[in-house]
Amino acid sequence: MAKSISREEAKLRLSRLGKTAMDVARELGVDHTVVIGVLSGRLKGERGDAHKVAVALGVKDGVIVNDGVSIREAMKVAAA
Repeated sequence: MAKSISREEAKLRLSRLGKTAMDVARELGVDHTVVIGVLSGRLKGERGDAHKVAVALGVKDGVIVNDGVSIREAMKVAAA
């Protein structure tokens, strides 16, 4: 299980990389308001795109499963 980082640490790391919320959104294929919501704490990252962003940024331990993957297959991945 990976150790998650704080939202503040994620913001600092993005700043050190010179990356914006728009850059993250573009790479992950989500709306930039979701990235901003996760970084601000307004979105917890429990489901959908917010989950994807939170896991990708390291603020949440979890698994990102591509769209179209069955629940059965996703559960196998999550168990690993």
